[in-house]
Amino acid sequence: MSAPSPTVLFVPVSGSGGSGEYYRCLAIARALTGLCPDALVHFVVSHEARLERDPAFQYHELPDSPTRAVHETVEHIRGLSPDLVFFDSAGRMAQFRAARESGARVVWLSDRPNKRRKAFRLRMMPTLDLHLMAAPGEAEPRLGPWHRLKLRLFPHLATRFFSGIAPSVDSARRRELCEELGLPQEDYVVLAPGGGGYHYRGRPVPEIMLGAAAKVSEATGLACVMVMGPQYQGEVNDHEDHERVRVVSSLPTQDLTQLLHGARLAVIGAGSMMTAQTLSIGVPAVMVPAGGDDQPPRIAEFSRRGLASAAEMDEQAIADAAIALAQDESRRHAQQTAVRDAGMRNDVDEVAKDLLVLLRQR
Repeated sequence: MSAPSPTVLFVPVSGSGGSGEYYRCLAIARALTGLCPDALVHFVVSHEARLERDPAFQYHELPDSPTRAVHETVEHIRGLSPDLVFFDSAGRMAQFRAARESGARVVWLSDRPNKRRKAFRLRMMPTLDLHLMAAPGEAEPRLGPWHRLKLRLFPHLATRFFSGIAPSVDSARRRELCEELGLPQEDYVVLAPGGGGYHYRGRPVPEIMLGAAAKVSEATGLACVMVMGPQYQGEVNDHEDHERVRVVSSLPTQDLTQLLHGARLAVIGAGSMMTAQTLSIGVPAVMVPAGGDDQPPRIAEFSRRGLASAAEMDEQAIADAAIALAQDESRRHAQQTAVRDAGMRNDVDEVAKDLLVLLRQR
């Protein structure tokens, strides 16, 4: 008799603001089902989150983000009895213990230092089977001696660094998208804040970036497409006639990746998912602080190392940075070289393979 189909539960941070953790999990889930087509994938997400939902997967709504809806998340874990639970930047000890008690393999993904430190707490390490650590822009990341010593106490716990997570490139789909949007097949500018749910000084971030897009198009003559983001609460119809700029409410993550692949450059929010999605496919970028507290230090670090340009959240500042990058081929080439030298790449398939190994051990 054949083994039953494995059940995988993804638990990303979710809410009315950013959505990078969810879209990272979505890319991983799709890569995993490519390797294991019979896998049954479930997500628990906040009811407030406006997200792309894949009809191949099942969704369970929570009254809040999983870090706050602790009891409800535990109930879903117990009810589903999954073979693997994947926590992305969200999770409480009660949830980790529930996953372990249900017999699941438990994975934690950390995309910033405080999340990594959390996973190396002595009370949390016994509950994990795999700790995935984001290390974008680090060619040879290594754990410190204290972390390595702790791992000797828990030999069952595996660790892996990854550079970025993004959907795979599909050139045929990019051509279709460009035709649908009235864009040239390449050499245009993409502007995308990420989730699009944040405000800056009372103004929606996507609308600030849209104003910058008009300035970029006017100054360079390049076609610009502004992807407002799934969490943007305004009406995209209000901006349809914005001169010289194609305005899109949101795009599936796979489509946004394809669109980015043909761009001369991109202006992006500096969330971890958006950054990885753009730089891992070699697109020169201007990074702007479009959301969480992790974004300004990421921008400063990437700018210092020549991996991307930086701009403040201001129409003119964004436009000036994008125009300068658009008009300087040597600068774009230098960014791309720095990104390659830093080892930035799309590790979605490798992460999916790691999950498959855990599922086969169940």
